[in-house]
Amino acid sequence: MKERSYFYYDVLDSTMLEYKRLREYHSGLISVRTGSQDDGVGRDNHIWLSPPGGLWFTFDLKYSGIVSSFALFTGYCVHRELCRLFSPLEDKLQIKWTNDIFYDGKKLGGLLCKSHPGRYTIGVGLNTNNEIDEELGKFGAISMKSILGADISNEELCYNLINAVEKSERLLSHEITYITYCNEHLFGKDCFAMIDVGTTPFEAEILGIDLKGALIVRKKMGEIINIHTGSILSIEAFS
Repeated sequence: MKERSYFYYDVLDSTMLEYKRLREYHSGLISVRTGSQDDGVGRDNHIWLSPPGGLWFTFDLKYSGIVSSFALFTGYCVHRELCRLFSPLEDKLQIKWTNDIFYDGKKLGGLLCKSHPGRYTIGVGLNTNNEIDEELGKFGAISMKSILGADISNEELCYNLINAVEKSERLLSHEITYITYCNEHLFGKDCFAMIDVGTTPFEAEILGIDLKGALIVRKKMGEIINIHTGSILSIEAFS
């Protein structure tokens, strides 16, 4: 692994916010992990529930280019590493466009990626050992502990996931490799879903992901479009 400073806190408002504070006086690579977050924020400022027991961390990757599919690259790295470490996950683990990890139709974790001059910051939240209470349950969440029947070392998994991203950095200039992988493990592929692009949600069939990271869908009247920003609200029917 590259030389990196690791910071751990029992409780934080947000690992992303603490990363920003540390960046003010720390020039090297950083990882910030916490036991729980009080004010975790996901994509589009959605709430990011982070109870004790889960794996919640932010780290950075030095990279000079701008990659439109960076979130999918990170999803590829996380998905592959989880399957390598925990083989029972492999058959039902999927990548939900653009930034979630799902297991058997339920949310196991999420990713938040932001670009800055010369680097990316990556926020990772995984339900590892935390209980899926009523609040998390209404989002259709699931934990690794409930799947595997055993506790996970959050510290070790954090190191392994960062290492997986660092080792795969060369693929950022070969998008076809990780985009192909994401298409093979795409949540909701060939199913109808409700799609939100900031206007009125519409129903469409999920066909795949293009090389820029856009979601390819077929609308009800047969029109095929590529969606560069937005989200999948729900899957209507599995094939």
